Amino acid sequence: MSGQQEVEEGSVTKAVMVDGQTVAFRVRERGGELLYELFSEDRLEGEVEGALAERVSFFLSLKDDVEAFYSIAREKDPRYYPVVERAWGLHQVKFASLLEIVCWALINQRIQRAVALRVKRSLTERYGGKIELDGKVYWAFPDAARLRAATGRELLETTRNQRIAQRLGSLVSSLGELDESFLRTAPYEKARERLERVKGVGEWSSQFILFRGLGRMERLQPINVRPLGEVIRGVYGRDKPLDEVNETYGSWAGYWSLYLWASTMAGFK
Repeated sequence: MSGQQEVEEGSVTKAVMVDGQTVAFRVRERGGELLYELFSEDRLEGEVEGALAERVSFFLSLKDDVEAFYSIAREKDPRYYPVVERAWGLHQVKFASLLEIVCWALINQRIQRAVALRVKRSLTERYGGKIELDGKVYWAFPDAARLRAATGRELLETTRNQRIAQRLGSLVSSLGELDESFLRTAPYEKARERLERVKGVGEWSSQFILFRGLGRMERLQPINVRPLGEVIRGVYGRDKPLDEVNETYGSWAGYWSLYLWASTMAGFK
């Protein structure tokens, strides 16, 4: 998602597509509150505006009550609690739509990252939308209606990769079966099984989509911790078994790994 939004001191600006309409939103902090503005070339109907407000809130995980997570860390995990203090207030930033993260999971397999980003950018520029705000152009990833109109030949021309084009084509044909509400709320294993019916979505991809796209933080998975071994040992002096973390943090286990990731970033050290 790098380069697809403008992040400044106290604000973030990004474009999304809803029902074929490209809209930019800006979220900023003012007086201890988060306020949002919407920008569109066309009039926004009340229903669309409400859907966008919900999309922005979900994108930034604003409804996650992280105080519950902090209490567990403070009371049960004193070695870890300094990690929480360094990243105080952090909420998970998700992908802006289910379609975008599923597409990215299909594109970003056995391919160089620079090539994957080029493919994603090509899809966005061919099927998405753009809006200019304050002299800067913001691109929105296409919504389901736009991508569903893509033919197999067009996907191959756009991606220049037969494997990716075939998998995206399979995804496009099964978009109606991806019920986001079900994937957000169904028992974790049932949601994972449903995602893995999509051609090209395996164990890693389904876990990635549920965690980074749908905010399913209730169960720590191997993908969350494999790259974090050195960080975990730096905190605990040893490896930390997944079962131990899941038992301690319950529905907040994903946030445990998220804050460990944050601890590796310069802004949180």
